[in-house]
Amino acid sequence: MINKFKKKLGYIKRGLHGMAQNNLESVPKIPAEIKNFTIGESVNKEPIKCFQLGEGKTKVLYVSGIHGNEVGTVKLAHHIINWMHENCDKLKDFSLFVIPCLNPDGFKLACKNPDYMNGGKIGRFNANEVDLNRNLDTPSFKSKSEWHFGKNYSESVEVYCGSHGNSEPEIKALTTFVDKQGIKIIFMFHNAGREVMGNENALSQKLTKIYCEKTGFSYVSNDDWAQLKQTGTMKEWCDMHNIAYIEVEGSTRWGSDWKRQKLALETTQKL
Repeated sequence: MINKFKKKLGYIKRGLHGMAQNNLESVPKIPAEIKNFTIGESVNKEPIKCFQLGEGKTKVLYVSGIHGNEVGTVKLAHHIINWMHENCDKLKDFSLFVIPCLNPDGFKLACKNPDYMNGGKIGRFNANEVDLNRNLDTPSFKSKSEWHFGKNYSESVEVYCGSHGNSEPEIKALTTFVDKQGIKIIFMFHNAGREVMGNENALSQKLTKIYCEKTGFSYVSNDDWAQLKQTGTMKEWCDMHNIAYIEVEGSTRWGSDWKRQKLALETTQKL
């Protein structure tokens, strides 16, 4: 009974904090002059936009909103794009691509129903009720898997991952774009575990540890990650395609987390 009360109290506290962040935080608009294009459409035919800054040799992709309920990651993407735009003269060696929201259908639902007092779970999936970060075409893919959450990922629910790997238009759009561009570094933003995870790639591990150092987030090893038994993930897909993958779990569901993550992003772009 006491544990249940503490858990409920924690949700209320985070919910009130999230409510303030979601309604009071100032999020910059994306300047109209920044090059942008559509890489595909969602289930409900919403465009999936990508913004490009620079045309250098090193190509890096930043993806937010693969889970629509992770509202803060979309706000973070707006800050990232504006920061890149303001510092374009320092980033001439890069072609930087930012997808602010891979799951616009889920994001729209989450914005309409913030679900503050229940951890902000509404809107995680796409319009087909698929968990997009379990839908990649990998050897581990299963049509049903688990979503772990809560303190130390101690809670879990079964989630639908699609009829087959790469079944969803959002994931098809993402993987087709990555292949076409030949992108070899991908940052994927989630929340709110305050952790950073990399894949087997050596550069990924280097960037992951730098990100942890600059943000104070916890480092998650591949062995620890494997214990969650996630299937069909972007991490595994990147391992298959020799892509450095960095997964950042921010500190807040509804806030951008920009102040905490800015220095980490600046540092990784200098390497």
